[in-house]
Amino acid sequence: MHLFLAACQGIGLAVAAGALAGAAGRRDPLGMVLLVAAVIVGGILFGASLATEDHPAWPGWPVGAVIAALSFWVVSEFAASAASRAEGGGFIAGMIALAALAVAGLSILLQPLGLLALAAIVYLGLARRSRAARKYEGLRTLR
Repeated sequence: MHLFLAACQGIGLAVAAGALAGAAGRRDPLGMVLLVAAVIVGGILFGASLATEDHPAWPGWPVGAVIAALSFWVVSEFAASAASRAEGGGFIAGMIALAALAVAGLSILLQPLGLLALAAIVYLGLARRSRAARKYEGLRTLR
């Protein structure tokens, strides 16, 4: 496997680590513990992906940590808002966790899919931000 494929695999695993930790949609102290765990695991998995192909692991640690943190924040925000609108918050968290595990498995088998997962997380984050900005666009006061 080349460096590109190893990096794609690391990206997919870091996205999956952040999404799995963010599936609960928690922003309390337990959520911060999950964030720290996701950052550590994402960095380790990205570095391990590089190291298995005889590349140095250390460049993957900070990159994987940042990707896992981004994935955590986007997915936890999504999960929290979806759970607040639906009665089955546990079902939504379970589906997000299954999707994260699928991303991890697919990025091991088909490494370039890790880039697709990262693009999906970035798109989801940007779309949610622009939608939130337009929510109160026509109002003069926010009381």
